[in-house]
Amino acid sequence: MKLAQSLAVGQRFILDVPDLEGVQGIYESIISVLETNRRALDIEALKRAVSWLSDARQILALGMGGGSTICAQEIQYRLFRLGLPVVSQSDGLLVRMMSSAVTPQDVVIVLSLGGYTREIIESAAIASQYGAKVIAITPAGTPLAEQADLVLPLLVRENDYIFKPSTSRYAMLAMVDVLATELAMANKPQAKGKLRRIKLALDSHRGGVDRQPLGD
Repeated sequence: MKLAQSLAVGQRFILDVPDLEGVQGIYESIISVLETNRRALDIEALKRAVSWLSDARQILALGMGGGSTICAQEIQYRLFRLGLPVVSQSDGLLVRMMSSAVTPQDVVIVLSLGGYTREIIESAAIASQYGAKVIAITPAGTPLAEQADLVLPLLVRENDYIFKPSTSRYAMLAMVDVLATELAMANKPQAKGKLRRIKLALDSHRGGVDRQPLGD
């Protein structure tokens, strides 16, 4: 069994698998993974996450590697605009250090496209030990998911064409956007005031048309 699995994993990086979709296939793959994860969205888990995060003394977003690091940073970039106390971290030692400094009033968001990153799993366990609530954005049934109090599950599946960037990170980014939007709606007066102040600060600095992205 293990030998067969090893051969299957290795063949993707040995055999010359043709790209049958071309450039348009990149867009189609992104659309497909987003639609798959949209259908699998757990609304009740999302509501609980929004409630926990709205009441949190501090929010930590922890992710390592390429896509998970970017999405952990994106959580910080999205939530500070809403007036929420948030910080992200991806360093292997600092994720453990910050997890050990939490309180029961804190919420830790752990992110992993695979769900097997040891440093993130251990950080989730440390945070739980000190009473913080742990939300995992990761595939269900993985070691990281099992360590969390609440899972916002991702459906992740890679194809055999190794030269095309992974579309799975779009599913994670979409989950971050869904979470940020629901948090903004749950904290509308505070969020609107912060967003207005950010828009004013940006417009006075960069100029340009009114419909520029809020933060570039």
